[in-house]
Amino acid sequence: MIWQRYLLKEYIKVFSLVLFGFFFIYLALDYSSHMQDFLKSKQLHFRDFIFYYGTLFIKRSDLLIPLGLLIASIKVLTTLNSHRELLALQVAGLNFKKLTKPFFLVAACCTLFNLFSTEFILPQSLSYLDNFHNHHFKDTNRSHRVFVKKEKLHVIALKDRSKAIYQYFDKEKEAYFDLIWIRTPDDLWRIKYLQTEGSYPIGHYADHFIRNKEGFFEKESSYIQKTFTDLPWAEKSLDTSFTPYENRKVSELWRIAQRSTTTAYEKIEIMTHFYFKIVMPFLPLLVVIASTPFCICYSRTQLMFFIYAFALFGFITFYLLMNASVILGENNLFPPLIAICAPFTICTLCFSWKFIKTT
Repeated sequence: MIWQRYLLKEYIKVFSLVLFGFFFIYLALDYSSHMQDFLKSKQLHFRDFIFYYGTLFIKRSDLLIPLGLLIASIKVLTTLNSHRELLALQVAGLNFKKLTKPFFLVAACCTLFNLFSTEFILPQSLSYLDNFHNHHFKDTNRSHRVFVKKEKLHVIALKDRSKAIYQYFDKEKEAYFDLIWIRTPDDLWRIKYLQTEGSYPIGHYADHFIRNKEGFFEKESSYIQKTFTDLPWAEKSLDTSFTPYENRKVSELWRIAQRSTTTAYEKIEIMTHFYFKIVMPFLPLLVVIASTPFCICYSRTQLMFFIYAFALFGFITFYLLMNASVILGENNLFPPLIAICAPFTICTLCFSWKFIKTT
């Protein structure tokens, strides 16, 4: 119908303008903060910028898409209301639920995109951004150190039944940092950096410890650099870095949570991110439900400023609340299901009741 095509066209036009407008501002701020790194790096090409900012858009789409839908809903509905077009359509026999169908159609498409992105696009995008930051930005070491504090120690069982324990894989040096090779219960090596690219692993700043008669370890020898010909290193069997749970697919989080080797503490953190990734893609539908009733109320003096102000304040507050819920769930202050789903469900029920009552 003509009125549906008109509303859909206006809605998509405003939504696209707001979405890419906000992203352009975010892009300009990001580029200005990393301009020196971009100019100094000789390895960057134009396609690298395209991939970087494309993945950055995917990363921020969970915030930008609902925000664009919120502003587009307010703009289109308040404009129709002020011009009395809503009243004319209602007189023609169309109720508000039919009038908002184009809005919910766009919101449903955005929700499906977010669900698809969460499972197939977003994890790869976040991993690409982490690698890009590690290779091209000067604050990599500082940010990486902060991340490493949350990372676990990695234990590797080698072919000769010895074990290697390392803290993390340094991508700049392409070496394993702070590695301990336990050959036997009485014989071990501590290596600051271990490179494994050549025929044999090469250790930098390696110390050899042997247990004495009293049962204590003594340093027998030290090497600035040593080639370990007897270290059975299998590169293909190793996981060189720990992938954060927020960078993983929803299906992968579920599989990890169901493993028998997953501890109770790890399961709490995993399920928190699992529920968060399941719930947040439905935010586009929530913003349409929440904003519609306040934009179709008839008034001689419609206070546009307050509608936009309260809508933006409420959106930011809700977004911060959901991120705070992740912290509460990770620290087990509330069960993950309650911490993540309860705020979203309560807001959805309240605004849905207001929507049904108004329309």
